[in-house]
Amino acid sequence: MRLAPGRKRRSWAAALAVVLVAGALAAPATPAAASQTIGYPTFSGPAVPAPPVGYRTGNTMQAIYDAESGGTDFWLDRLLGRPGNDPAGTWLMTRGRGMFMYTHNPSVIGFGGNAAYWDNISSQNAYAVTVSPGTFTEQVSSRWQGPSHWRGVYTSGSVRVEVSKFITQQNVAVTNLNLVNAGSGSVTLQVRATSPYAASGSGSELTGSRAVKNGLTTIYPRFSGDGFTVSSGGLNRSVTLGAGQSLSTKVQLGFVTNEIPESLTEYTTYRGYAPATAFATHVRAYHRWWAENIPYIDVPDPAIKKNVYYRWWLMRFNYLDVDIPGQDFQFPTSVEGALGYNNAIVLTQPMHIDDLKYLRNPIYSYGPWTSIGQVSRNGRFVDNPGDPENWSNSYTQYVSEAAWRSYQIHGGQPAIVTNLARYAEQDVKGQLATYDTNNNGVIEYDWGAMTGNDADAVSFHWRSGNLDRAEGAYVWSNAMAAVQAYTLLGNTAKANEMQTIANRIRDGIVNVLWNPSRQLLEHRHVATNTHVPWKEINNYYPYSVGLMPNTDQYRQALRLFDDPAEYPIFPFFTANQRDKAAAAAAGQPGSNNFSTINSTVQFRLYSSVLRNYPNQWMTAENYKQLLYWNAWAQYIGGNTQWPDANEFWADWNGSTRTIAYRSWIHHNILGSSNWTVIEDVAGLRPRTDSQIELSPININWSHFAVNNLRYRNMDLSVVWDDPADGVTRYSGVPQGYSVYLNGTRAFTVDRLTRVLYNPATGAVSLPAGGTASFATAVPGLQAPQQVVQNSARMVDIFAKAGADLTSTTPNLAQGATATASYTASGTSTGAAIDGFPINEPIWGSYGSPNATDSYELNLGQARTVDEVRLWFRDDRATNRYRPPSAYNVQYWNGSAWVNAAAQAKSPAAPRSNYNRVGFTPVSTQRLRVQFTHASGCRTGLTEIKAYNRAGGTLLSAASAGSP
Repeated sequence: MRLAPGRKRRSWAAALAVVLVAGALAAPATPAAASQTIGYPTFSGPAVPAPPVGYRTGNTMQAIYDAESGGTDFWLDRLLGRPGNDPAGTWLMTRGRGMFMYTHNPSVIGFGGNAAYWDNISSQNAYAVTVSPGTFTEQVSSRWQGPSHWRGVYTSGSVRVEVSKFITQQNVAVTNLNLVNAGSGSVTLQVRATSPYAASGSGSELTGSRAVKNGLTTIYPRFSGDGFTVSSGGLNRSVTLGAGQSLSTKVQLGFVTNEIPESLTEYTTYRGYAPATAFATHVRAYHRWWAENIPYIDVPDPAIKKNVYYRWWLMRFNYLDVDIPGQDFQFPTSVEGALGYNNAIVLTQPMHIDDLKYLRNPIYSYGPWTSIGQVSRNGRFVDNPGDPENWSNSYTQYVSEAAWRSYQIHGGQPAIVTNLARYAEQDVKGQLATYDTNNNGVIEYDWGAMTGNDADAVSFHWRSGNLDRAEGAYVWSNAMAAVQAYTLLGNTAKANEMQTIANRIRDGIVNVLWNPSRQLLEHRHVATNTHVPWKEINNYYPYSVGLMPNTDQYRQALRLFDDPAEYPIFPFFTANQRDKAAAAAAGQPGSNNFSTINSTVQFRLYSSVLRNYPNQWMTAENYKQLLYWNAWAQYIGGNTQWPDANEFWADWNGSTRTIAYRSWIHHNILGSSNWTVIEDVAGLRPRTDSQIELSPININWSHFAVNNLRYRNMDLSVVWDDPADGVTRYSGVPQGYSVYLNGTRAFTVDRLTRVLYNPATGAVSLPAGGTASFATAVPGLQAPQQVVQNSARMVDIFAKAGADLTSTTPNLAQGATATASYTASGTSTGAAIDGFPINEPIWGSYGSPNATDSYELNLGQARTVDEVRLWFRDDRATNRYRPPSAYNVQYWNGSAWVNAAAQAKSPAAPRSNYNRVGFTPVSTQRLRVQFTHASGCRTGLTEIKAYNRAGGTLLSAASAGSP
């Protein structure tokens, strides 16, 4: 875990003396027999609100929305609503795709605190509204907020100000004000709104301009109010209310950016709405998103069920979708703690992807791995460079493994898989090149300062120096993702190459890290060729990914999970607790925090072990305990009224069953767990063919439902209602274990068991036993590569990543010969025609003495061309490359260079990363693009592609994979 505030992060490897613990190399311990004794937690709090309608065999979330869509009171607001003085703090839940409140001060009418656009901008209010005369005080007991909006009441004497505020999807912060005169006489009130971000203008609107953190983009705030006029740098309105009268008005601030044109459109729209219309429009749109994007999940325990929906909300709250042109935050991505470090930290992205892949729209899971692939410089995966201040270590992530599972769920054109395969390949090769310096197939390093470890990874404290590490299992699982991706594409040579690499990693981990004397997988101290006796949950990653052979010898290592003194179910620590005590006795106590990141890796271990390495020490009952304690930790004091996923927790008191310390980062998405209910409890196992597989872990729940998952081109529901108790829990659904496709029942089995189902034929196979009471064909389920993803956002996202989802027209630049008027040292012309607009390698003109340079393609023979796509490098950190101020496409007519006619450019002005220009078709062998460099910089290309669109083949939209 990360260190608690006040503790300083440093390199343990540089600071620690060699520590040898007496007895560390003793004979292996006898098998544990303590058995996990934690039991189950107790939840408290008010009743958890039930949805307004019962379970439907179709789309239950849509039915819930439809039942309430005529009003403004929605189930998810009630479910996650937080009344009064919130013990977690005053954090504001409503946010837009880029705008939110990094801190929130509810004593300020309006949006007090520190306004953020992707991150804290300048530690100032977004805006404040004052009412005079009088001193208005918030009545905290009247405060309430749900995910969509916040409400409060402020009073001064007989005057009351009722506030409802929200941030729209396109970054408009709206405050509705209802001014009430409860007195017996008339009052005249002066209402003034001011924003540090918009203080210039006249008439009825103020504007401004502000660069965001690290200069990634510029926002152009627009600030206005109903009936307000500009005066003295603020918005002002005078209101006279007779006795008992009230008046409603509103103020709105739009964080407008050029790259999100909808931000201006939405600001203008909400500016024109009456307050009640603005509120209703926003709240309904906010909740419509849930109906369109998340599956409905029902489980027997209300506390677990609420935690599932809280985690869905966390995914939405900690998601950044700002489309900043360039090589930073252009792609939608999850961030690890919007209220904290707020970066797309690569180590936790696969955990997020594992949950995000079950949102119905694939942009939410595809965005993060596409972003990582695009910003990682054609090498090992690294954190997003838009925020380089935090972490930036990358040697324990399974991004490609998680990305491949997301593709198995959603599917899409081969162009998507091509990118995924390339990212995975380059990450694996980059990890090995960077960290496997002794070339034994196992990565090694000497510092545990990475998210989820820090001072908790005790193995680093045993002796200083590099350790061969079991986290190399993730390099193996990522290599296997590349194998599967290349196999699907039919690229046998690449699949075989990656399989060879995967085999070398597997053999290295098994041969180098297995300690037969202790029958454990242990990290190895490289300098002394000695196994490290101090362990973490990390030692078991090879079991989590299925790398280890399934033999009795290797299963012996799992015995430690039977003993809570070694690896307790809860708290879910990083370190083996006996080894942690040994380290503390040796003077290296570190910290001993626990977090959802730890429960996530523990879930992954149990999920794999219970299927692949059955043993007497780890049971489905343990899995159930973990599920319950994972949910309990997210509630303050176990009270379901107050979910708060802190970055980490510390100082567990086993006697009182209390957590003494919850970290400063609140509502953090570090880790994941909703996938556990879908993949383990309900049993869905993503596949690469057109069959459906269920393999549930039976935790003795009487019932559950996972409704309306988007499984490629169909809607999939899994329902269990135990026939043994004779109680029918879901109207219209028979008892047993059933799957529905597009609302039609496909099969029902009499027990929770492994099921293989072929939708085309209706055939059901039950390898672990059971009886199918019903089965029928529900044809139409596509294999992943048969799905066509053609939503506007998916097409746009992958175009920016160099993949065309609209056509199979060949890229004429592939195989061409490239030359340029100037090529910077360390770059090459060929680097820009390798097919992938990944940051590096590039062609660059840095150092060119010319104000204008050109890049030429020789196509080898005359070709018809009518479109060129260009991906410009934006080297923000070193300020060498910027998009050109202008560019021009020319072709060689046999004797001279001629401008291509009717050039239509999108965007009109050159922009970082993706640009597209169409023109009148020309037949030519030579094509070039002239660049007029931006002032003080030069032009770089990460990629250029050329097409004959008129002669191309459009992909069918008949079977689009996204809603």
